[in-house]
Amino acid sequence: MFAIYNLLIFIHLLGLALGLGSSTVKLLLILRCHSNYDFFYIYLKVSKLITKLIVMGIILMTLSGIAFLIMGYPFKMLLIVKLILVGMIWVLGPIIDNVVEPKLEKLMPVQGQAFSPAFSKIHKQHLALEITATLLMYLITIIGVLL
Repeated sequence: MFAIYNLLIFIHLLGLALGLGSSTVKLLLILRCHSNYDFFYIYLKVSKLITKLIVMGIILMTLSGIAFLIMGYPFKMLLIVKLILVGMIWVLGPIIDNVVEPKLEKLMPVQGQAFSPAFSKIHKQHLALEITATLLMYLITIIGVLL
């Protein structure tokens, strides 16, 4: 039982490193795009790989978290809040990756051309959603430490 518990902790922390680290990197890249629009072309090339790392981390954390609950981890109010926030990440992530980013890529002008108002609007939405998702990841991490 002790060995399984240690393995679950390792998997949970590995997922945390992948998910939180990758989401931080993605947000920093987006912030760089906000200050330098030419960086969007680079961002669009690497964002799918970073997103895969985020999803892999969230999957590892979710599965190991479910295993902890099955093993009898006690339900506390703080844990319930954490589970709700994790659910929000599971909803927000696909919206960012499957709705907003494709619109951003579609509205992206050819390099050297001016950005349209529609592109600027979707970029602001994308930035707000990514900041929200990353802050949720940090909040979940803080709550996890407090548990």
